[in-house]
Amino acid sequence: MSTALAGGRPEARRRPSSVRKGGWPRAILEAVLVLLLATAIFDPADLVLGFKVELFLLCWALFLLVLGIDRQATRVPVGLLLYILVFLWVPIASIAWYFVSDGSTPFQGFALLKGYLLITLCLLLYLARINLLPHLCGMLTLLAMCVLGVFFALMVEPSLLTPLQIAGAATGVALFMERDYGSGLVMMQIYFVTSPMLAISIAYYLGLLRRAPTRRAKLLYLALVLINCAGMFIAGTRNNMLVALLLPLTMYFLYSRNKVVGLALSSGLLVFGVMLYQQDLRTFFDPNEYSNSMKLELLRDYWDLFTQPTVLLTGQGLGAYHFWTPRGWQDFISELTYLEMIRNFGLMGAAVMMVLLVYPLIYAFLVNRSFEDRDVVVGYAFYLGMCASNPNLFSSMGMLILPVILANIFLAERQRARAVHLPASA
Repeated sequence: MSTALAGGRPEARRRPSSVRKGGWPRAILEAVLVLLLATAIFDPADLVLGFKVELFLLCWALFLLVLGIDRQATRVPVGLLLYILVFLWVPIASIAWYFVSDGSTPFQGFALLKGYLLITLCLLLYLARINLLPHLCGMLTLLAMCVLGVFFALMVEPSLLTPLQIAGAATGVALFMERDYGSGLVMMQIYFVTSPMLAISIAYYLGLLRRAPTRRAKLLYLALVLINCAGMFIAGTRNNMLVALLLPLTMYFLYSRNKVVGLALSSGLLVFGVMLYQQDLRTFFDPNEYSNSMKLELLRDYWDLFTQPTVLLTGQGLGAYHFWTPRGWQDFISELTYLEMIRNFGLMGAAVMMVLLVYPLIYAFLVNRSFEDRDVVVGYAFYLGMCASNPNLFSSMGMLILPVILANIFLAERQRARAVHLPASA
């Protein structure tokens, strides 16, 4: 992958001597980590290649080999260890509670726990001092290109839709369809399951665009921003479309030198867009539209659940099945992620998990406002917002975004501590 596509910065390419001590095992480790990213993005259901778990275990095996060569890499911040332990303790405790309070089958807690275990990658990335963010955003750019490629192919040859639908359904990679939002609004949906992750690459390249030193670099990063925004918009869900438009406007306002002018321009463009597409927006948010009505029915189910004090306080347990009225059958997960956290973990457990999830925002905007990846944290905030109505957060998608950002936070804190000759902490 080229440095330009990955968005590698010159300073990111200069590795300290301690990094080179790992030699070829470290290089192989980084390559396997990139392959893990690729499988998570292009084979999220693990139905095509089927070795996502094996790649994860191989990463740890290679890491142990690196540790054997570079023994100085064993110093771990207490804060990072505490974060990982608490992040894993909440779902494990909820599974234990399920077996104490219920214990019946079917049950999917252990299957869901695999996604949470990916948080341990932040420890690996920190100790190996590997920044996966440029690779992640490079992979996401390829995803955006795939969306655009399929879109143009269908424009040229509409008969490709049926075989694409069959392939997408069989692999769990994508959903291709003409979606009817009602009121005559029909749009082609080229929904790659991992397309919400494009919020990260959009924010990343917007940050690089803002800091680009030359006109040529600015044009390159602008092109990458446009590719990612177009790919996210054409993917076709409400979440994707809104974020593809609102994220650049938000970042323009955040980093404009004159906040009044930035707010005026951002608000003006937003109002203009609302006025121009007001009829389509009414259709998008029509409570009678099928998807919207399903989510409203889910809210009623959650209301009934949370009126039960035991469920509200302790939860039903991660992986517990529940009968969902709008679906008409039992399932172990719903689209409303944050309400699902309360159902799984109870109010206290969900609150703890929420604090852990928003920690990157706290760090970037309150603790270290000069954090180099602050732009990406803005994209991550949008991603958290999108996950309110889709179940991607604790899958391999969300659980690869968070460790990458978290590792970079603790590496940044390590550098800050070295600069002032204090012990690293975060």
